[in-house]
Amino acid sequence: MANNETSTAESLMSAYLDQELDADESREFEETLASSPDARRELDELRSLLRLVKDLPEVQAPPDLYEKIARKLRRKKLLRADFWLLVALPFQVLGILMILAVAVIYTMLYLDNDPSARLEKDPTAAAAAPEGPAAGPGQPPAAPADLH
Repeated sequence: MANNETSTAESLMSAYLDQELDADESREFEETLASSPDARRELDELRSLLRLVKDLPEVQAPPDLYEKIARKLRRKKLLRADFWLLVALPFQVLGILMILAVAVIYTMLYLDNDPSARLEKDPTAAAAAPEGPAAGPGQPPAAPADLH
């Protein structure tokens, strides 16, 4: 509760110094100042601080200030909860790519072991195969002729 009162007092002092209070609020604040030495001391410190700040020379901001601030804001945004969404998405894509890679490898291996696929790859393999019941050495026996 004291922190809230301190914040209200600071904003009231700032508004008083900037002459943003209406006549009634200003009179109430001056009455508070008259009865509270701590509040007067705080107001005096704030006035001296404002004088010091006003006496400072103006400084030209570096030309890349906007870019640096924008970069820091983007970095902070990435470190929030949105970051995990950005990490999860590539893992999902990576998982899909892995599944596709396994499917391609499996398909390639299956086609290499499939005899009909060999015929499609190398049409001369069918011409070199023996026709008829007599098979040459190292050749499997031919299938019996259909009797129907």
